Amino acid sequence: MRCEICGGTSRFDFTKRFDSFGLTEVEYWRCEDCGFVLSRTHAEMPLQDWERMNVLCHSAYQGQEANPLDPKWKSRLAAQAKAIAELAHGELLDPRGRWLDFACGDGVLSELLAADYGLNLAKYDAYMASGTGYLSGEDLRPSSFDFVVTTSVFEHLTRREQWDGIETLVSTSGALGVHTLVAECVPSDPDWFYLEPPHSAFFSNAAMDRLFRDWGYRSSIYSVEASLWIWFREEPGATAAKIDRLNDAGSGPFLFKDGFLDYWKTDPRRR
Repeated sequence: MRCEICGGTSRFDFTKRFDSFGLTEVEYWRCEDCGFVLSRTHAEMPLQDWERMNVLCHSAYQGQEANPLDPKWKSRLAAQAKAIAELAHGELLDPRGRWLDFACGDGVLSELLAADYGLNLAKYDAYMASGTGYLSGEDLRPSSFDFVVTTSVFEHLTRREQWDGIETLVSTSGALGVHTLVAECVPSDPDWFYLEPPHSAFFSNAAMDRLFRDWGYRSSIYSVEASLWIWFREEPGATAAKIDRLNDAGSGPFLFKDGFLDYWKTDPRRR
C-alpha cells in the first residue's frame, strides 16, 4: 500500500474492533518512511458509506453544549478564537483579509470570533451546514483566502488530494491553521484514545513536516493552549519578530520555529 503523504511503502500494523457506525474490524497501516498511519478499512470504504459514517458521528453533538468523545471541544474552540484574534492584532493575520473555516460544522469558531473579537471568519461545510451564512462549494476558488483554518478535520480524510484540496484555497501569501493530533510516533495500540470510529488518518511529525514542505510553507507557530498550528510562507525572520512582540506584550504564548514546529514528542497515549 502506498503512503498517501510521502509515497513510501505502508505495511499492515494492527487492528481494532469497533461495532459502531457500520464498522467492525479496522486495519491500520503504517508508512515505513514517514510513520503516517492510515486506516485501510476507511480508505477502501465506498464514498457513500464514508460520508454517512462521518455525518452520523458528528450530528450526535453538533449544536449541543458538549461532545462526549471530546470533552475539551468548546473550551478549545474558545482558546483558538482568542489565539487567532491575538495573531490578527499582532499583524500575523490580516483582519481585513478573506478568512475561511473549512469543514466548520455548526460554526462555533466563526461565531466566537464575530461575537468576542469582531472578526469575520467565513464558514464552509460540505455535510454539516445548518442555518444561514455558509459558503457553497462554488465559492471555494483556489488561492482565494488569506487565512484558512481547519480544526478536527485532517484526521477524517483518506486521500492526499483531500488534504491538498484544502491547502489550495490558501493564497500565495496566506496562512494555514491546523488542529489535529500529531505524534512523534503513532502508537500501535488498539486502545489508544484517538482511534475513534470516524478517525482514519494519524500524523507523525515527519508526515506533517512533509506536507508543510510540499506546500511551500517556511515557518510555523504553535499555541499549546489552543492546540493550533499556523503555517506561514513569508520570510521566517519577519514572522519571528512579530511573534516576539506578541509574546512580550503578554499574548499567547506562541512557540515559533523556522520550519514545521514538531512540538509533540512525548508519548501521545499520556496526553
